[in-house]
Amino acid sequence: GGKGAGMFFLDPERVRGGGDVRTTLMIRNIPNKYSQKMLLSTVDEKHKGTYDFLYLPIDFKNKCNVGYAFINFICPISICDFYQSFNHRKWDKFNSDKVCELSYARIQGKQALITHFQNSSLMTEDKKCRPLIFFSEGPNQGTYEPFPVGPNVRRRTDARRDDERE
Repeated sequence: GGKGAGMFFLDPERVRGGGDVRTTLMIRNIPNKYSQKMLLSTVDEKHKGTYDFLYLPIDFKNKCNVGYAFINFICPISICDFYQSFNHRKWDKFNSDKVCELSYARIQGKQALITHFQNSSLMTEDKKCRPLIFFSEGPNQGTYEPFPVGPNVRRRTDARRDDERE
């Protein structure tokens, strides 16, 4: 909700018609007990190989996810199928009443996402808590690609800054 929601509104018809070519989505209302691995296997049931970035931020204090994730699709048209599978659907684990909502993310594209996260203190955390990237093309499309760690990685301080939350 809130202000600026229109800018992030996802309309599959516009995607299908080529009117919106953005590729990065925010997946919202994820049950807090989901791990990145669980989210990955849920997405991979039907969409393996169609995306090249996935990140489910974890709150390090309580070890639960923060309720949303980011995914970047290699081709905008893949968003239509993903929308069919996930938007306004309930999650299959933990008996949750949460209903998945999809919108566009503020940061768009694999390269912009890598740039945003590669100097984050996340890069010093457990690998399970870091963003995942996958090859976008070629014979290895859809398989893990090592995340390039930036030259200026920050150490995590207790006062988490807002820019590390997303």
